[in-house]
Amino acid sequence: MIRKLVVEGVTVFPKQESFSFVPGLNIIVGGNDSGKSHLMKLCYAITKWGCGGARSELPEVWAEEKRLRRDLLRVFGTQSLTGLTARNRGNGQAAVRASLEGHKVPLGTADLAFNFTADKEEEGLHIKKLPQRFLSDNAVFISPREVLSIYPCYMQAGKRYPELLDSASWELCRALEEEPGAEPIAGELRYVIHEIETLLSGSLKRLNGRFFLQRCGQEPLELNLVAEGFKRIGTLGLLIGNGTVKRGTALFWDEPEMNLNTIHLPLLVRILMGLCHAGVQVTLTTHSLFLLRELVIQLAEKRNAKLSRRFFGMQPALNATTGVRTSAGNTPDEIDQIDSLNAEMEQADRYLNMNLQPGETD
Repeated sequence: MIRKLVVEGVTVFPKQESFSFVPGLNIIVGGNDSGKSHLMKLCYAITKWGCGGARSELPEVWAEEKRLRRDLLRVFGTQSLTGLTARNRGNGQAAVRASLEGHKVPLGTADLAFNFTADKEEEGLHIKKLPQRFLSDNAVFISPREVLSIYPCYMQAGKRYPELLDSASWELCRALEEEPGAEPIAGELRYVIHEIETLLSGSLKRLNGRFFLQRCGQEPLELNLVAEGFKRIGTLGLLIGNGTVKRGTALFWDEPEMNLNTIHLPLLVRILMGLCHAGVQVTLTTHSLFLLRELVIQLAEKRNAKLSRRFFGMQPALNATTGVRTSAGNTPDEIDQIDSLNAEMEQADRYLNMNLQPGETD
């Protein structure tokens, strides 16, 4: 799990920004171009790099620098470190510090610090502090692009030219290729799978290298005929079923509400709560007012009272010098107002006022 991140000079963060994450539910809220996906991708790239429990206890620093540089470029889909620096900084330097923790890896023993410089590609990234231990857990990123429909093509192309594919989709396809292990699925995760199958009105199956939706009394349905939002939810169910997502996993989910009707969002939030109860650290991004309110409603329920939660507000930059405005708190009321959410609330007020009878007031 990632617990703390400090960045300076990275993409939309020209000035130093600090983020503290909780083991439960982390919600990054912001409109378009607010940097919320940048923050999530950076967290994922670092956590993915830190999940290397099989690596040597004393790895070669130069090899780890090369691996970290590769992970950053592939996760962000950029060709150079220059693209990851805040463009308005004259020196083109970026610095990152992160703290991770996991099974038998207490906080403080997996700290990482590194910096990189624009226009110095091969030698541009330097690790200043290497973790004493690496995590044995794993990190999973679910992007807005669903992968089940493209799974066969990605597996064929990725095995020959993985560097040409977007990292998040390729890593998901590789994870989906795993067969279920002998270890039974924990009780809370079985509940999550049940909720996913309720939403889908069926379950996903892999047949001859392709995925299908199996509904009771029907022939297997090709996924090209299934709604996009359902396929992303189904991906999560498959990852739980084969043991990829389990207790200790850091799950990063970019806009989980995408392509889902609002009628399905309460069930989606129950799925998120179930993941947290099962010991999965969930970090998600959203700009949906409906989803945000549903999260608040269900977090207030008795069964979720002890779940740790953290809200992050991301507001687009006023200018290139200041960068994005960030805020954080344990409730949405503690973060700064978000323009995209305010626009939804303002429209609701205008709609209600439009239907008032003459002489009535709101």
